[in-house]
Amino acid sequence: MAEPALLELRGVAKAYPGVLALDRVDLELRAGEVHVLFGENGAGKSTLISLVAGVQTPDAGEIRLAGTPVRFASVHEARAAGISAVFQEFSLVPQLTVA
Repeated sequence: MAEPALLELRGVAKAYPGVLALDRVDLELRAGEVHVLFGENGAGKSTLISLVAGVQTPDAGEIRLAGTPVRFASVHEARAAGISAVFQEFSLVPQLTVA
């Protein structure tokens, strides 16, 4: 039997007043894989990351970590489980150039 995904989202949804930000999102991340999450402004990228990182909780669906359902009430809880978000920041190492 195959190992469970490191991180799995099934049917994850999140709505704000007047906006359905995520509509039944399924995502599976396995060891050794590299994924890119991109899309237009308002596509739900930041919302998805904030749910996984414990900033917000989903309205529906399930998040599993190594096969175990999790529901993080805070960023601290997500970090304790080994999940941290790293956001795009152009000034992390200002003394280095692209070259």
